[in-house]
Amino acid sequence: MEKKYIYLILTRTGTVFSKLIGAATGKRYTHVSIASDELLTEMYSFCRDKKEMPLPANFNHEDILTEVFGACKTIPSEVYRIPVTDEQMSRYRDVIRHFILNRENYSYDIGALIPMALHIPYKMRNKFVCSVWVGFVLGKSGINHDIKKHPSLVEPEDFRSIKNAELIYRGDLKKYREYIIKIREEKNGTLPLVSSDSTCG
Repeated sequence: MEKKYIYLILTRTGTVFSKLIGAATGKRYTHVSIASDELLTEMYSFCRDKKEMPLPANFNHEDILTEVFGACKTIPSEVYRIPVTDEQMSRYRDVIRHFILNRENYSYDIGALIPMALHIPYKMRNKFVCSVWVGFVLGKSGINHDIKKHPSLVEPEDFRSIKNAELIYRGDLKKYREYIIKIREEKNGTLPLVSSDSTCG
């Protein structure tokens, strides 16, 4: 039986907003997305609606070659995969479908950035930042991410060390698909994991 995986994509773009978050947090990555396919064609997050401005922002489908990602020359990234059961994958797809069908009921939680920076838990409603939303999706999908934080304070970098996460790529996100296809062909379908001190892409 073919294994199923959920993919977590950590990135840092060159936008002013991303630079501000990076400067404030001192963290390597400032954004996280989630996908259910290895080539990341079905990748989602809470992010800006248009590449020209940070707001308005909402639940959006993301593509590594268009919009904000497409406007960047390079995109430092790490891609992790988490093995999931059939039930967890089904629940994940139900959660994503809910957000697709009810997008107008949600928005980006710009007001959460201050309590997050101060490490003050806050009440979550129908607004999310990317990392809080990804944690929420994993929880609703029955996937234990084992992050020892209040759900409202989860940051992108927290996903680098979650339980069962396997690092499969580190490098320019724009080269990710090319890398995956090449490795699959060279290794007879076997995708090697990436050690914490190595690079690829």
